[in-house]
Amino acid sequence: KLKKKLGVESMIGKKVSYSKLVPNFEVKDLVKERVDQNDKGIEPTYEQRMVLEYTKRFAKLTPAKGKKLLEDLKKFEGLPENAMIKIVDILPEDTDEITLLLSKQDKVSPESLKEIIELIKKYKA
Repeated sequence: KLKKKLGVESMIGKKVSYSKLVPNFEVKDLVKERVDQNDKGIEPTYEQRMVLEYTKRFAKLTPAKGKKLLEDLKKFEGLPENAMIKIVDILPEDTDEITLLLSKQDKVSPESLKEIIELIKKYKA
């Protein structure tokens, strides 16, 4: 009952059928595609404009580079998907920043953290 009261199960009168973590570069493409479909005389909604502005500012990688980096990050044992997506979104510059993205249950070795930083440097260039 509390979830329903807080609107967790519905969003502005619509039921959320599923949720999925997606990186900023993918959100940018999805919203841009939706806004482009609205070009038929319909203005984008406030939320669409805000999300598009945010992703234009903070999506640091192209979709091609972002997808490749996600694939490369999947090779690291103990690195959960939500952390991989945050790494792709933020592109941390040192192991301390990556550690902040991980939960205490995540078991990623210090050597793997250093390898991840080197991998990120490759994609930033």
